[in-house]
Amino acid sequence: MKSLFVSSLKRAFVSKWYIASIITTVFMCYVSSREYIDGIGTNSVYTIDLMIHLGMFKKVMVFFSSIPFVTVYCQDCNSGYIKSIIVRSGERNYAWSNVVVCALSGFTSIFVGIMTYFGMVSFFCPPQPYETPDVYSYIALNSPILYVFLIVSVFSLYATMWTIVGLTFSSVLPDNYVALGSPLIFGYLLEEMTLGLPPYLNLYNLSHCFAVFDKSPLLNCFYTIGVFILIMAISGCIFSHFVKRRSRNEMV
Repeated sequence: MKSLFVSSLKRAFVSKWYIASIITTVFMCYVSSREYIDGIGTNSVYTIDLMIHLGMFKKVMVFFSSIPFVTVYCQDCNSGYIKSIIVRSGERNYAWSNVVVCALSGFTSIFVGIMTYFGMVSFFCPPQPYETPDVYSYIALNSPILYVFLIVSVFSLYATMWTIVGLTFSSVLPDNYVALGSPLIFGYLLEEMTLGLPPYLNLYNLSHCFAVFDKSPLLNCFYTIGVFILIMAISGCIFSHFVKRRSRNEMV
């Protein structure tokens, strides 16, 4: 398991696609927020907060999060390489190794990209205390950098969640286009379906750190992270099931 996991890590992080994902994330951040940083006295914290609320920006970030590793199962399955890996390491180890590495590469590519852009913008527009209309206002006023760290972490985890969903869909239909496109399609549909639900079930609210529980920023943060991790875990179980099913059918 350890050697398989390390091999998967190298495959994801030591690749041109991972670097490309970070670079394109930084570029997309600039394209999405350049109109906010032209004015005098612009607050970089406010700029990042506005940027991640843009609908198109969110969709593009979900796609960029998928680039580094979401097509790994398609590649292994279509090339036949998966048979030798499963014989050596087992179906369960292979499946969960891919789920974890896909999550790590997806999360870090978006998080590093946005935080890199935040650092660059902060040279010209220093971070300043920022009053938000929600439960995180205390953090934004007293520690604006921590506030950015928090909202970017949640946003990156949200994008990663749909990346794992894409990996799961690829186990049903091993096609690169399915793996890359399903996070966007399924993410949009499920977000629209939950818009009318209470805040604690509303994926749009959760992705933007909107208040679910009043007067408790930590509880809100932990709950949101817990929901996203739960969805990733369920998707991972489904992925593992279909990997086992497909591999056993092919080996019969």
